[in-house]
Amino acid sequence: MKINKPRGTQDYFADEYMARRELENKFVDFFSQTKKYIGLETPMFEQKSLFVRSVGDETDVVQKELFDLEQKSDEKYSLRPELTAGIVRFLIESGGLKSRPKPINVFSLGPCFRYERPQKGRKRQFNQLDVETIGKSSSKIDGEFIVDICQFLEKINIKNISLTINSFGSAETKKKYSDQVKKFLKVNSPDLCETCLKRVEKNPLRVLDCKNEKCKLIVDGAPEIELEEAESKYFEEVVEIVKGFFDKKKGSKIIIDPRLVRGLDYYTGVIFEISTLNDESRMSSIGGGGRYDKLIGDLGGPEMPAMGVGFGIERLVDYLLNQ
Repeated sequence: MKINKPRGTQDYFADEYMARRELENKFVDFFSQTKKYIGLETPMFEQKSLFVRSVGDETDVVQKELFDLEQKSDEKYSLRPELTAGIVRFLIESGGLKSRPKPINVFSLGPCFRYERPQKGRKRQFNQLDVETIGKSSSKIDGEFIVDICQFLEKINIKNISLTINSFGSAETKKKYSDQVKKFLKVNSPDLCETCLKRVEKNPLRVLDCKNEKCKLIVDGAPEIELEEAESKYFEEVVEIVKGFFDKKKGSKIIIDPRLVRGLDYYTGVIFEISTLNDESRMSSIGGGGRYDKLIGDLGGPEMPAMGVGFGIERLVDYLLNQ
């Protein structure tokens, strides 16, 4: 019987293999040599509870997409669906959060796994580039972190970047907004898709990101987040720093989207998504991230601000080989 590769995986050969390796080498060189970040590699599997507590037990990642491992003990392990949780776990466990000067700037790369329906740009095994800055928070740090990311994309010849950006404000502001969206959605729930009907109670902000046409029409009428005065000023300062970079780049643009959300629960504060623009100005996402100031404390470490971003290697390679 013929044996094929597992569904949702990819073999790398010839040009694709070399393009991936070249991209990974440039990533390591840029962040280790140019930006002086510290390299880190964590296991491909962790205790399942790490992802439940960090990503969120009501997210699609935990509810539908985790690859749970069979084992001979009572411990439950899962293949990692993303890199941030493992990085934070390591820094807490090793004591690095207390001993190292702040901010702690780290980069990592490697395979991740999600059990989802395979399609273009979405594989069950995929590879990520990840960058994190941990320990300090300011609009200057946020803005310069995003600029560093954009400079890397420029370095590897990713052109015509579109940066979509928003802010959840504090955890309290995000919770208040989530309640407002839930109230709005309950009024319109009969017309939501089946998936969004399940999200309304436990994860209403995810409805804002649904691609179903009926849901998108409903979401157009949803309330926008209202930031506190200090939060709004902070966000404006971040945008101003990033715009200073984008204003010099022909073909790239920055979009402020008050309904932008991220799929993982740990985000608070500034969030963003980076896409490429093709000749028809259609956007194709290559990565995203944001601030997660509560996650380290939630995982048993000291209360400490942090910000990160992840890029899909396959999406970057596809762009570089076909631009």
